[in-house]
Amino acid sequence: MFSSIKGFWKVCRYGDLYMVLAALAAQSINISVGFCQGFSAVLLPQYTHEHPTISFEQSSWIASLGVISNPIGALLGGMMVDAVGRRLLLQSIVLPNLVGWLVIAFSETYIFLCIGRFITGFTIGMSTVSYIYVAEITTPEKRGVLSALGPGLVSTGIFIVYSLGAFIHWRKVAAICAGVSLLTPFLMYFVPESPLWLASKGQMKEAYNAMFWLRQNNSTAQQELMEFTKDRKAGETMTFSQKMSLFKRRSVVKPFALLIIFFIFQEMSGIYVILYYAVDFFKSVGTSVNEFTASIIVGGVRVFMGAVGACLINSFRRKTLAATSGLLLGVAMLGAAVCDSLNGPPLVKLACVLLHVSFSMVGFLQLPWIMSGELYPQDIRGVMSGATSCCAYVLIFFNIKTYPQLENLVTSNGTLYLFGGCALLGAAYCYFFLPETKGKTLTEIMKQFDEEKKDLDPEAGGGREKPCAIAERAPRRHSASAAVSLDKN
Repeated sequence: MFSSIKGFWKVCRYGDLYMVLAALAAQSINISVGFCQGFSAVLLPQYTHEHPTISFEQSSWIASLGVISNPIGALLGGMMVDAVGRRLLLQSIVLPNLVGWLVIAFSETYIFLCIGRFITGFTIGMSTVSYIYVAEITTPEKRGVLSALGPGLVSTGIFIVYSLGAFIHWRKVAAICAGVSLLTPFLMYFVPESPLWLASKGQMKEAYNAMFWLRQNNSTAQQELMEFTKDRKAGETMTFSQKMSLFKRRSVVKPFALLIIFFIFQEMSGIYVILYYAVDFFKSVGTSVNEFTASIIVGGVRVFMGAVGACLINSFRRKTLAATSGLLLGVAMLGAAVCDSLNGPPLVKLACVLLHVSFSMVGFLQLPWIMSGELYPQDIRGVMSGATSCCAYVLIFFNIKTYPQLENLVTSNGTLYLFGGCALLGAAYCYFFLPETKGKTLTEIMKQFDEEKKDLDPEAGGGREKPCAIAERAPRRHSASAAVSLDKN
């Protein structure tokens, strides 16, 4: 881990600094995502205290409405990202984010509070474009750690909102969140659009300028765009039916199925239940520590372990991290369940839950989101990433919405056993089925799903050079030159 930290420091100090700055600007949207995800945990205790007549069902809607609009945002973002560009979409997210937080801050009724929660949920869904942007501007060696900044900044946002909610009124917290939402469009003003997207639209001069800004090297920028130009010749002549056939390819269907199954195990391991119901969760499991204090501790642990996870992601294989993370967080949750069954010390239960949160941050939580920006071909990466995120958010919604009913059905102790068991099953799944992406170019990642190495246009009769030949000649260091060969696929 320390070697990874040292390597990251060298990147910032000696090379690729502009690439790192662009990735940070894009990933800053995830601070607002953390605000949205963590807000219900501090809102519900205060709001139910102010309105004692609010029902159990109404409380669950306040929490889940911040999630129910996530799939819609993900679908809209997926359709818009290839049309308007990665940079403009990241800047546009401020609109629903700002409006939603202001509606919450000034809401006078339960209905308006729910409307505000629904609107802010669009931010979470559309924010996945940050992973696409980062995947396209970074080199294979740096893609993992810079993509992992996203979940780390989500945790930072959660920690901030937990801390604010413990000391100030929820309306003031919402107002602060509204102000912070302006950060991303401000930062994205100073960084370029994705060179891959610009070149795919035929804007080669702008693509070169963007690539030169990121690499700060004239020959490198020219070389990467030259490789991209070769591959775009095939992609530009594809008919609509040929483009639609991309969605049927093994390199699209298989990663989609693998990621959805990964997300199912992720949701059923209790990661997001603890996130959205942090205060109420600690109250229900009966820890001796004040539930608000426990929530702040959880937020701090998430931030620290998110940084650890970002360092580890460049040192270990993806499937190794995911499987180990799932195994350890499952054991931790089962430990909390056993302690609860035996009426053990409350501090032991708190420690087990904190371990569950810690281990989730080194693989099980972050990897499916990161891989959704890595696994798909260039031509439909935006759409498929949006579709994958949409399905994931639907799963999160049902998980959050049904948790109170699940707890009533099997008791809080039963939910601990259920979460722990699902995490162990997820660990086994990751070990045996998860694809490996560490250190691979985007072309190499896609090719591992294709059974046949042939052109997308089978009627061409092999007259063109196959993309694998181009990929073999392209330097591995430059993700852009490798990623662009996806356009021919």
